[in-house]
Amino acid sequence: MRKNKVKKGFAFKPDVEYIKQTMDMPVRSKLEWLEEMNSFVYKALSKRKIKAWERIKKGDV
Repeated sequence: MRKNKVKKGFAFKPDVEYIKQTMDMPVRSKLEWLEEMNSFVYKALSKRKIKAWERIKKGDV
């Protein structure tokens, strides 16, 4: 009996239209937005979920 291969990590498929819209946005604005979203996510999530995300990013899960 063969076991199915389990992929580790995660995949993200960005919205191509959104990328096209933001290509002309200044780099500073993009980085500020990213920093704000990162801060929001870490405030909104429990420590348990943050640890799980870190494991996924490392490819441990």
